[in-house]
Amino acid sequence: MRLLIAEALRDRRLDADDKEKIRALAGALNVGREEIEGQIRELTKSLPEPPSVRQFDPRAVFSAACDTASADGVLTTEEERLLFVFKEIIGLADDDYQKQIRELADRCRTSAGNDRVRETIDAEVVIDPASIKPAEIAEALIRNIEQVIIGKRSLIQLIVTAALANAHVLLEDVPGTGKTMLARSLAASIDCTCKRVQFTPDLLPMDITGTMIFNPPSGNFVFKRGPIFTNILLADEINRATPRTQSSLLEVMEERQVSIDGAGYPMSRIFFVIATQNPIEQHGTYPLPEAQLDRFLMKLSMGYPDRDAERRMLELHAQGSPLADIRPVTRMAEFAALQTFVRTRVKTSGEVMNYLLDLTRSLREHADLTLGPSPRASIALMRAASARACLDGRDFVIPDDVKALTGCVLAHRIVLRPQALIRKVRSDEIVEAVVKKIPVPVSREEPR
Repeated sequence: MRLLIAEALRDRRLDADDKEKIRALAGALNVGREEIEGQIRELTKSLPEPPSVRQFDPRAVFSAACDTASADGVLTTEEERLLFVFKEIIGLADDDYQKQIRELADRCRTSAGNDRVRETIDAEVVIDPASIKPAEIAEALIRNIEQVIIGKRSLIQLIVTAALANAHVLLEDVPGTGKTMLARSLAASIDCTCKRVQFTPDLLPMDITGTMIFNPPSGNFVFKRGPIFTNILLADEINRATPRTQSSLLEVMEERQVSIDGAGYPMSRIFFVIATQNPIEQHGTYPLPEAQLDRFLMKLSMGYPDRDAERRMLELHAQGSPLADIRPVTRMAEFAALQTFVRTRVKTSGEVMNYLLDLTRSLREHADLTLGPSPRASIALMRAASARACLDGRDFVIPDDVKALTGCVLAHRIVLRPQALIRKVRSDEIVEAVVKKIPVPVSREEPR
């Protein structure tokens, strides 16, 4: 409260907006209304007339509040909640808030009542993306995962591509094909955390995101974090949960934070969801609608391994769990820098963008479709192509990157007409036909 009042009076002015912010913060701190109104009257009397020009700096005052919160070296859940309320009151931008909260969490330990884990803090690191070798790191990741998931190199490449693009994947396949092993081997290779949630019809949103619980010693409610606070989340059989629970997960995937009781809890910088669906058993399921499918970068299928690969799997499991032999090949910090490299340093030329747009627009105008890919799909395809270029050791996208990913990125985002469904036309066949029809640019414009 003292910080807000001091900032409000820094320019020797107290206007109606200042008074409203002070009252709001007083309510959050349980300060009596009469007491705060009396302070406002006293402050107003001491101010000169006429007032000067407004010079309010939300970042500076929030930074001072963070310094106050970290004075004892402990960041409690209650302090987090009050900082979020303070941010809303003073109108601090979300980016500035998340940056300062990450810096605050890095220099504080947690209290006994706060179950924050280190992996939920953003893996923003001091590794320059220019100093890493993206292709070598990606290849090491793929080879490491291949020690567990045998004979599925192309699928592993797509999973790593989605992770580098900082997006999420939907796996639709029968049970027992290695989906959980894939998620755990990826987490072990990056040296990060992995949690699995079995979705059922009685699963509630708070079972995933967490909830507020009463802490008798302190007399306050504290936030009990759910399994969503991890680096890699395996959402097993997501279509068995109710739409309400599905939407709570998909909201976190999009917004990358959980909002509970007026407080925001940011997710880790490395946050990757692998959701699965069983295409065989449809009793008691709630299929994902098109708007929710659009949140997933790719929809993939693992499929059964061939005979030789399955024999090799049997030999490995006869000796124990192959996951026990997996060792990290990169660190979270390095992987976060790799994601930054894909986002900031891999360029897409104008001609490749035009080619990508020709693909998406042709699908929107296709006679067999009632719904074509959205602009979000175009952005997703561009980001996936950038990640694939990084895997190949390039800092620019070529048409082959777009062609290779069009099917798995766009096929689940389109809706067929009833006539096409009667003819048993598949969405991936339509995408493949459009890709063959659109001419590929042969000259290369230098990406800017």
